[in-house]
Amino acid sequence: MKKLYFFLAFFCCANFLFSQNTDHISGQILVQLNPGAKPETWLAEVSRSVPGLRLERTVAASWDIYLFGFQETDHDSDAMLDAVQHLPGVRFAQWNAVVEDRETPNDPNWSQQVDMTLIGAPNAWDASTGGVTPQGDTIVVAVLEKGIRGTHADLKPNFWYNRAEIPGNDLDDDNNGYVDDYRGLDVRNGGDGDGNGNTHGTSVMGVIGAKGDNAQGVTGINWNVKLMPITNTESISEVVSAYEYVWKTRRLYNQTQGAKGAFVVATNASFGFDNRFPSFAPLWCQAYDSLGRVGIVSAGATSNENNNVDEVGDLPSTCPSEYLIVVNNVYATSGNKYPSTGTGKIHVDLGAPGEGTFTTTNGSTPTGGYGSFNGTSAACPHVAGALAWLYSLDCNLVSSDALTSPATCAKRVRNLILDNTVANPTLQNGTVTGGRLDLDLSLKAVRKLCQGSIGPLTILTVADKGNNNYEIFYQTPSTLPYYFKVVNMLGQLMYEESLSPQEFSANRIEYDASFLPSGIYVMTIGRGDLRESRKFRKIR
Repeated sequence: MKKLYFFLAFFCCANFLFSQNTDHISGQILVQLNPGAKPETWLAEVSRSVPGLRLERTVAASWDIYLFGFQETDHDSDAMLDAVQHLPGVRFAQWNAVVEDRETPNDPNWSQQVDMTLIGAPNAWDASTGGVTPQGDTIVVAVLEKGIRGTHADLKPNFWYNRAEIPGNDLDDDNNGYVDDYRGLDVRNGGDGDGNGNTHGTSVMGVIGAKGDNAQGVTGINWNVKLMPITNTESISEVVSAYEYVWKTRRLYNQTQGAKGAFVVATNASFGFDNRFPSFAPLWCQAYDSLGRVGIVSAGATSNENNNVDEVGDLPSTCPSEYLIVVNNVYATSGNKYPSTGTGKIHVDLGAPGEGTFTTTNGSTPTGGYGSFNGTSAACPHVAGALAWLYSLDCNLVSSDALTSPATCAKRVRNLILDNTVANPTLQNGTVTGGRLDLDLSLKAVRKLCQGSIGPLTILTVADKGNNNYEIFYQTPSTLPYYFKVVNMLGQLMYEESLSPQEFSANRIEYDASFLPSGIYVMTIGRGDLRESRKFRKIR
């Protein structure tokens, strides 16, 4: 019996994968025979019922699975599959098909980005790869750094530009109080945020939003997002100035309903002070509440020392704002805490992969390079990127109030991160959540928020609403098109329509059966060879 359950589980998984394709491989049927059956003997016994069927090869002898072939041009393919499914000795038969790749990028160094696999990014990318909210707001992340490689080929497509500003004319064209802030801001020297080309900033930006699926280098958590560089932020005064610029830009966006400013949803600060408490820099700490009130959640890196920041202090870790997420460092391969990283049950919120991160670097050419990037500096932008990515999910309940109730929206998104971590014993006593970042769990929480469901094809409920009007709720394993059909007991098609399943809302059909003659019918939802059916009775 255990073996049978395993077989069934195997085929359920196979069916979901095959449902990703509308076409099967011509003339190939996978068959699971009864345990111990010899395929040659079975084929000889049924050859009169299915002439032209031939054994191609053994697929999995332990599970009695074989591949059979036939010349599809000589047979009705659907009739052949149906015939094989009903032959004696057959436990299961299905088309052979080429599975589609899941939503992973074609960037050549993707295989080295084990950090993205750890946080569940491949599954998350099936839902969204970032960029724009359901309401049409272009998502922006502000990155506070010493400098960046402004010409890096994997970052340049995702840079934020202030289109109301004319670059290099020494004028404040948009009257926002800043001259030539065309691409972010250099808080020390004015002008845009190219800064001094510091490779640290280049690496941070790559984690958040290196351009994805462009057949080049790596991908960020967001394949599409706008990166706002705020450079030369090395002193507390420069940090505060940088945060003010971001605050003013988002506040203006809120006030003008998107006509001006930028929809900045997160900031990243992969820097700080060891052994310091908020009394050392209260103005810095105050900035986080100001940012939060206009809708911005900030990610901050904790210490790279093996210490308890609750006891010894750290900035920004111990800043008391609810709009600040403090991140420590875990191994990208195992998710376990890295030895040299700060902890704190009060002030360090969660872990994220730092050690083992592969991302953008300055390299030796103007178009940049790629390499390893470690520490809490690498861990922190994973969280900033996750915050931005959540806004792109097609669930209105996540971000519909981003402009009207920005603080409420910011807290909601923060909670989607903090309430959905993967528990890890090495983080249990050293972080608020006891776990590490996981995009896939956050995605599931968003589905629940919007009453969406992704899973095995299932007709969840069929309710007769009276007068032969039916309400059908269903679930699918993908958001590809499915069909809804109604047939009579002779197999005659009585009704058909195409369905477009939604990931972030309840999937529902209304069907009026009043035109049908009295009798028993079968409703079916399916795609390709994957189907789910229910019988129902038309009474009058």
